[in-house]
Amino acid sequence: MTTTIEVPTRVGPVPVRTAGDGPAVLAVHGALVDGRLWDRTARLLAPHARVLLPDLPLGAHRRAVPSRSRLTPEEVAGALVDVLDGLDLDRAVLLGNDTGGALAQLIAAGAPERTAGLVLAGCDAFEHFPPPLLRPLPALAALPGTTALLVRALAVPALFADPGRLNVFTSRGFDRALVRDWLHPARTDPAVRADLTALVRAMRPEPLVAAAGRLPVLAGRAAVVWGRRDRVFPPRDAERLAALLGTTVTWLDDALTFVPNDRPDAVADAVRTVLAAADR
Repeated sequence: MTTTIEVPTRVGPVPVRTAGDGPAVLAVHGALVDGRLWDRTARLLAPHARVLLPDLPLGAHRRAVPSRSRLTPEEVAGALVDVLDGLDLDRAVLLGNDTGGALAQLIAAGAPERTAGLVLAGCDAFEHFPPPLLRPLPALAALPGTTALLVRALAVPALFADPGRLNVFTSRGFDRALVRDWLHPARTDPAVRADLTALVRAMRPEPLVAAAGRLPVLAGRAAVVWGRRDRVFPPRDAERLAALLGTTVTWLDDALTFVPNDRPDAVADAVRTVLAAADR
């Protein structure tokens, strides 16, 4: 059973679903999806933890943000701390995928006292923000119509929803209706599309490079789960993150970029391990 609350944050109201009971796990999604990315993982974790599933303004949101100038990765990471405040939580295990993994690293570096542990399940890291495959996006987003073209391209089922050779994001595929729902706001609402453009244009590697230097404080309370065949996030970055965090990589042969979709069981196992370490 899940409950939903809307939490005021510095980037506007953020809907947050919660499932389960126990120590808090804050599951952070990436661009053009929302908290439903984590639903299968949350069901596996609900007997062990209180899983927080925010819907952040990363392109699949329903309402444009009040102040687009605040729509930067650093500010969205700060908004996640606001979520913890709004739910009266001192700290949480941070769980991130895709852009959400970058946000989790920014929180861990900037607010270590709020970070009980860290699980990175395929994400931006170090100088790869955006990742190499998408590196031109911030510059291209400045050109009128580029964001709309990107969103329309992702609506082609073979590129995002359906499993197959052309889908570099997920080996399992997404439900087509879910993908349509995720892309609908950016396809139909110019203000939401402008929010997405602002966020993409604000992506730059320097904050993640700086954050990496502060991650070793989480050694012993962290996990890295990665698709061995991921073509978006370099597997070498997984090894570098694991070295900083004092852990080893859990390699998944049957997962691509959206690890929580392809292997929610492996992600849940990693979170349970970190929860146990954080409790010691």
